[in-house]
Amino acid sequence: MIVLDVLWWVGLAWFAVWTALPLLLMPLLGTLPGAVAWLLLAPWTSLFGMALVHRLLPTSMPGSFRLFADAGAIHWALKGWAPSLYLTVFQSVYFMSERFQRTTLRVFGAQLGSRARLTSRTAIREPHHVRVGTGSLIGEYVHLVCSYQPRIGLLVVGRIDIGERVLVGAHSHVGPGACIGDDAFLEYSVRVGAHSRVGAGTRIGAGTAIYNSVRIGSGVTIGKGCLIRSEEVIPDGTLVPDGAVVRGGAW
Repeated sequence: MIVLDVLWWVGLAWFAVWTALPLLLMPLLGTLPGAVAWLLLAPWTSLFGMALVHRLLPTSMPGSFRLFADAGAIHWALKGWAPSLYLTVFQSVYFMSERFQRTTLRVFGAQLGSRARLTSRTAIREPHHVRVGTGSLIGEYVHLVCSYQPRIGLLVVGRIDIGERVLVGAHSHVGPGACIGDDAFLEYSVRVGAHSRVGAGTRIGAGTAIYNSVRIGSGVTIGKGCLIRSEEVIPDGTLVPDGAVVRGGAW
């Protein structure tokens, strides 16, 4: 744990050096032009430095690990450091450029189809565990959560797989290991738990909560404000009304 703390501070210094690098132009350009040059170049020089380290660090694998006791947990901490720090500093402003956004996420290992888009306020800190298919849109303040601790000392890490032409509405949460099929539509503030699957062409209403390890078939319509208990299975084409609590296959 102490070693990880030391590495974090060393990494922060590395990040600061690469971010400040364009300031070397200020004596040549003057104060105001130099400041403008820094604003334009700092995200790119910093990205280069952080991406270099990120590619050298060990791969983070999905699974359940004892926090900072298993190798998988240590690899998760190391691999997640660079994108988490970089995106915290630069995402909110510079992700308004779609080209910069796609470049950054791909450099940090995200798999993005053509025209896949995340907003500048989408919360993503482990892009190396995320795939977003062609034409999909991940809305504002959506949290793509690729890891969590269900209890003290236990870490769960999982990939998030979002298919093509999917819309994930603002303020939604998608948990580790979740898979959302093509043409699915998640309205405002939908929660998809860890290791749950949403079938192709399924529509989920605003405010619905889907617990862990749920299996939702294709072409399902789930109303607003529903609660789907853990490990439930909803067959293809099912219609679940607003406000339903699904338990034991019934509501």
